[in-house]
Amino acid sequence: MEKEDVRRTLYELDCARRSLLQPYFVGIGLTIGQGQPRILMYLLQREPMTQRELADACHLDAATMSRTLDRLQEAGLLQRTPKPGSRRSYHVVLTEEGRRKAALVQKGFAHVDEVLWRGISEREMAPALDTLRRMLENFRGAQDGTLSP
Repeated sequence: MEKEDVRRTLYELDCARRSLLQPYFVGIGLTIGQGQPRILMYLLQREPMTQRELADACHLDAATMSRTLDRLQEAGLLQRTPKPGSRRSYHVVLTEEGRRKAALVQKGFAHVDEVLWRGISEREMAPALDTLRRMLENFRGAQDGTLSP
């Protein structure tokens, strides 16, 4: 096995996941590239959240998060409410329509999980997940700027 095979397979896996999800999310009126499904899912599970908490959870920079929240708010899927005790911070919460849409997002992610697990036992998946988590930690540890042009 070549090291590049792992990188290539991880990339192909992500592309296949996106190809499966994109038509579904577009069909329910969401833009996948802006993280809208992920945002709705986090809010469904953990609301209320501040914009900063949401950006951190979704791994989005503050500017991207702000623009995406503006779009979701314009679509009537969420609202920002003043955070008690803070003059500059807001809680982000789903509207009823946002909850309905987030439930559809949850359904889409559940389908991806079913497809991903097809033909794989928990016993087989456990070491694979452990390896993927270790790879993720390797990447997080390498974000010290050692790679430069």
